[in-house]
Amino acid sequence: MDFNSLKTFALVAETLNFTSAAEQRHTVQSAVSAQIKKLEAAVGKQLISRGRGQTMSLTAEGEAFAVYARRLLALSDEAIETVRTSNARQILRLGTTVTLAMSVVSDVLSTFAAQHGNVQLQIQCDRSDALLRRLYDGEIDIAFMMDQGRHPGRAFVHSQPLVWVCTESFSLPNAANIPLAFLTDGRDLRAYALRALDGAGMSGHVSHLSPHPIGVRALVQSGLALTVMPKATVVAPLTTAPAELNLPRLSPIALAGYRSQSNESPESKGLLSLLEAAIAAS
Repeated sequence: MDFNSLKTFALVAETLNFTSAAEQRHTVQSAVSAQIKKLEAAVGKQLISRGRGQTMSLTAEGEAFAVYARRLLALSDEAIETVRTSNARQILRLGTTVTLAMSVVSDVLSTFAAQHGNVQLQIQCDRSDALLRRLYDGEIDIAFMMDQGRHPGRAFVHSQPLVWVCTESFSLPNAANIPLAFLTDGRDLRAYALRALDGAGMSGHVSHLSPHPIGVRALVQSGLALTVMPKATVVAPLTTAPAELNLPRLSPIALAGYRSQSNESPESKGLLSLLEAAIAAS
């Protein structure tokens, strides 16, 4: 698709004025009209309703197409800017979970940046199992997540205690039935929580759900429920549950770092070493 025509259409969609769009594109009105007709021919739909004596407006198809046109143009600008700004810098792509990105990873970044000022970091967040696939597909250089077993490129693995997490103001409405918040799809740490409660003869129920880790954090921050997290990932305003709640001990999990076998750079090894040290010290 012709990006010049897309730029022109985006301006027309914004101004609803061919003359104004032509001035901003440094061209003539007839050229703007020709580019719009070219786009309409390409998509097979009328995008702009226009005619003598009529107020110009976007058709329903034009409204929908304008959204995609803006996204395409923004992505084009982003791609160009990335290439321009990364000419003299190495790019290191880190994949991690949202929970780790908001805690351990953020604590490590300033130290890494001070040691490797020439590296542009790109962080992608996903589920742990998906991150391993993305590593092997070449989409990321490092994966830091829950351990996925012995695979090529595993640089370290460390046991990490799980803890009950809430806010400082949290109180149990009913000690006989503990409210919990977890992810909607169930691929999380709820099994650890329920197993520990069952072993202690206590009862818990998943009272609130969210499809995203940020949503789970919001539920816990609001004081509606408890959740479980690796100890190293608990940051304010969340806190570990107080001893007076008498919650059972949780089984530990393992956190691991994996490195793409196509990236053996000192910078890659340096970031993995900092992540490992952060986990080992927690």
